[in-house]
Amino acid sequence: MSSDLRKPITIALAAVFLTPALAQTASISLDDDYGDSYKATVTVTNDSASPISGWRVRMQLGGPIRSLWKAEVESGESDPDSFDFAIRNLSYNGSLAAGESTTFGLIVDPDNGTGPPSTLTAEALSSDPVDPGDPGGGPDESFNYADALRRSLWFYDAQRSGELPDGFRIPWRGDAGLSDGADVGIDLTGGFHDAGDHVKFGLPMAFSMTMLAWGAVEYPDGFSGCGELDELRSVLRWGADYLKRCHVRNPDGSTDVFYGQVGDGSLDHAWWGPPESMVMARPSFKIDATSPGSDLAAESAAALASIAMVIAPESPAEAAELIDHATALYEFADLHRGVYSDSIPAAAPFYRSWSGYQDELVWAAAWLYRATGDPAWLDRAKATYPAISGSYDWGLSWDDKRYGCYVLMAVLDGGETYRADAARWLDFWTIGHAEARVPYTPGGLAYLDAWGSLRYATTAAFCAFVHADHVADPDGRYSTFAKAQIDYALGSNPDRRSFVCGFGRNPPVNPHHRAAHASETGDILDPVTNTHVLYGALVGGPGPDDSYDDDRSNFQQSEVALDYNAAFTAALARLRSVSGDMVSDTFDQPEDPTIVFRENIDTFPTGAHTDDTWIPLWPGTKWANGPDEGRVEIDESIVAGDFGKSVRVLYPQGGQQSANSGAQWFTDLGGPHEELYMSYWVRFDEDFDFVLGGKLPGLGGAVSFEDRTHEWSGRLMWRENGKVEFYIHVPSDNLYDPGDRFWWNTEGFQATLVPGRWHHIELRLRLNAPGQFDGLMEGWFDGVKAASYPGFYFRDAPTADATIAWMFFSTFFGGSSSSIWQATKDEHARFDGFVVSRQRIGYPGPPPDADGDRLPDAWEVLHFGNTDSRADGDPDGDGQSNLDEHDGGTDPLDASDRTSLLLSPDDLRISLNAKAGRRYWLERSENLRTWTLLRSHGPLATDAALDFEDSEQGAATFYRVRTARP
Repeated sequence: MSSDLRKPITIALAAVFLTPALAQTASISLDDDYGDSYKATVTVTNDSASPISGWRVRMQLGGPIRSLWKAEVESGESDPDSFDFAIRNLSYNGSLAAGESTTFGLIVDPDNGTGPPSTLTAEALSSDPVDPGDPGGGPDESFNYADALRRSLWFYDAQRSGELPDGFRIPWRGDAGLSDGADVGIDLTGGFHDAGDHVKFGLPMAFSMTMLAWGAVEYPDGFSGCGELDELRSVLRWGADYLKRCHVRNPDGSTDVFYGQVGDGSLDHAWWGPPESMVMARPSFKIDATSPGSDLAAESAAALASIAMVIAPESPAEAAELIDHATALYEFADLHRGVYSDSIPAAAPFYRSWSGYQDELVWAAAWLYRATGDPAWLDRAKATYPAISGSYDWGLSWDDKRYGCYVLMAVLDGGETYRADAARWLDFWTIGHAEARVPYTPGGLAYLDAWGSLRYATTAAFCAFVHADHVADPDGRYSTFAKAQIDYALGSNPDRRSFVCGFGRNPPVNPHHRAAHASETGDILDPVTNTHVLYGALVGGPGPDDSYDDDRSNFQQSEVALDYNAAFTAALARLRSVSGDMVSDTFDQPEDPTIVFRENIDTFPTGAHTDDTWIPLWPGTKWANGPDEGRVEIDESIVAGDFGKSVRVLYPQGGQQSANSGAQWFTDLGGPHEELYMSYWVRFDEDFDFVLGGKLPGLGGAVSFEDRTHEWSGRLMWRENGKVEFYIHVPSDNLYDPGDRFWWNTEGFQATLVPGRWHHIELRLRLNAPGQFDGLMEGWFDGVKAASYPGFYFRDAPTADATIAWMFFSTFFGGSSSSIWQATKDEHARFDGFVVSRQRIGYPGPPPDADGDRLPDAWEVLHFGNTDSRADGDPDGDGQSNLDEHDGGTDPLDASDRTSLLLSPDDLRISLNAKAGRRYWLERSENLRTWTLLRSHGPLATDAALDFEDSEQGAATFYRVRTARP
């Protein structure tokens, strides 16, 4: 972006008053230029001496709004076809005192594709009072809720303690805590580690199981429809088995002792390392008749009762056993009343029961009623309910169950008291109640507390879904709020980043988690980047300004926990049950123990980088050349796989050698190594001019990664017309130099890079015995062996201690300092899928979209017989591009096969000629920002005419139909 576009631009703004309108101003800051789109923040300021109750602004944006947050388009006053938009405040940011400011943000796709205009203008609108909509979320995006759900359940596997089952799907987790309970002579193994630590805290663990089970009770098809119900039951059984071990019973079945904690938080938190290596004492803590804990016992009863409902369809006897345990625990909680953290002081610094135990007594009785159908349990819940009724200004959590009781009782009983309590609380989270309303971030996150902000918002979101689906959803505000909060966590926010590890765009890579970090030195800062991806973990979340610090030391934001993911998982199940999404990937394939290094770039932050942001992403890297110079970025538009990201490197015109062309950095391979394989994907732009040649990544080494004595490298080089060769530098102290360039042409053909195509590179380097001609260099090009140089000589007696120590990312124009090697124009190449292994890696097969045009090669061959079609082409002349045809599942060579709608305005019926094998969704919006699902069909067995009807349309209503092949 040019520097002048970063300057604030002052424009005229229309402010709306209860008194006559006064002229206002606003400043616009262009935050990011994405090339074909841009992001801007508008700051609205009331410059008058009087308060205003709302504001409007008209903007000519030169293109459609892709995303808008903290404001909404006023559809009746806008002309989207000419990109003329009237934008107004939402319900919570319209009132501004004299001199007060607020902001809203938007992303625009300029119609000419050239980025943001040099100026933006606005003019005054009518001063009629604004009728603001419901609180908004971040930019409107779509997500695969099945993929998110699958990952969220995966997180609970990462938290398992005890002896793990055979074939456990997380290869970096092993058995842990196998002596838990030995200090009291009871087997207390199993259960889950609480968060980024290894203590097993009973109250939040039981609450997490209850919330997970609640999600399956309400939305079973959310799990079963995408194949995740068995995984959920496995997690719930793991939790239930542990709770049963903690429950010591008298001969008559009554409760004698319940163990509510294993591990001491102070001892545990003083040590940083994976759970498999724990050496600290892990004491066991209990409640009993003389040291009661009604909240802990009742929450455990609620967990067991709710879990019983989930497993009863396949194992009634097992469910009955859980109900028996739950009943005994409830009776114990009711008979011996007290707060558990008074009886287990070791829990108090971490999970003190601030809300007491009355809420858990109602909560557990309601769950026992739901699980058994026995009205006596409902009577007991009602009897205690008055003690918790009437609150509304906080959130459901591991401690405070009042708000969950409101929602649950409104569903189970439907009495006016319960409905009113639930509505009062949900209004606090949405439109406000009694002049009180949860604060919101500028990007739309309901921000209750700094510690785990997303945990509260997503838990409230699940409850809002339940209330909306079973009790009431006035004006759709509860379901709209709920979806917005979950979508915010998945990436619909101003930074367009996911807050779920291993999911979506720019997810956290450094959550506060000892096992995923896997430090071998006990240092929270070593290694710099977490060793393992903690798939599915919802981090604590951003600050009040939507900013997030991906730093494991910042545990307020980067901590993960059992309860953080619980209601979040349940809400994802609800969204998946509506969307019909199916799992689309295989993210959880076991890690190969022969792999030394693997990086597919997909978790890296998108966009340009500096040295400071780039170096921490690569293990051990201390130096980089290229990011600070603007030559390295992470790109999403062209990737080697179905989706993800790639490293895009710039070779500026006139540049040559590493100082002013391409990029370089070293990645520690944890050596020493004597033999390694390395592979990656590379793609040069369509019109790339190779000139005389340049460098490509490879391996390198010295005495060690830290000791660069006897440094050497084994990289590749492209030559004229894209021909490939080895480029070798042996240690300078060698007595013998074998030469430096070796063509990839020993196997009957010359490996040659083709611009505009992805190519797979694999090389093998085996160091020779010092002084012996027994080393080896081999290379494979797109899976075919292209080079073999046996008897190679890397080192001799003076350099015998040289080893393979690093991956050497090195790419630039040039083979010498002569100007004949310079790039003739700005050039780009992309890199993806780096793997270093002790064994042959192999060719993964051709990429789905080798030419990077967003049309899968198989689709192009099916319809055109080749891969030469253009995404913007329209060979059948039906007005829909090839890309539109692919996304809509229609035939690009048949003009009659197109997605078309017929609108009947009299009764608002939308007719569609639907195709066999496809799914269709009708969605409605009043602001082109928030879309509500109305109907879904499919997959269809045959072609059919579909009619969608809507009886609740507004004065200005927009519709869209989404279609896809499963």
